[in-house]
Amino acid sequence: MITFFSLAASARAKATAPVGGDEVLKGKTRLLATNTKSSSIRLAVTNALVVPLLLVSAASQAAPLVVDIKGDWILEDGSAVTRVAPCAREQTRLCATVIQEVLAPGDESSLGQVVVHDIRQTKPGQFSGHYQVGPQKLLPAAIKVRGPNALEMNVCMSIFCDTIKLVRKTS
Repeated sequence: MITFFSLAASARAKATAPVGGDEVLKGKTRLLATNTKSSSIRLAVTNALVVPLLLVSAASQAAPLVVDIKGDWILEDGSAVTRVAPCAREQTRLCATVIQEVLAPGDESSLGQVVVHDIRQTKPGQFSGHYQVGPQKLLPAAIKVRGPNALEMNVCMSIFCDTIKLVRKTS
């Protein structure tokens, strides 16, 4: 992985390498003999490039977004709304229950059913649970927070996986 520190070390190695006959030895470090004007220009250019790198590096290594996933979530296609709340039997765990749905002709209703059981946080911004696909069939589900108003749930059966995207219902 390339980081700011590896880029800076590479630039420092190039800056202290001898060029023609312009090197001056000071202890064990080789320094380039340069005039003050070109040094100040180089310093200004370096600062202009390094500051944005530091900001991007700091932002990419920031702490994961902490989001309370309790609340109402709409499936990306708008076909259902689920409510994530403490489970009836185990209040320390969360469950997702269908509270609204749009059915196509012939579809069976899931209204009022718990569709994701035993949701618990595994890491900051990540949760696990069990997705109910039938009366006695549960599949492992991995839920990732993608923003304050976005979740992504991956459900796999053997090698076949499906991704379900949800957005927070605002009102």
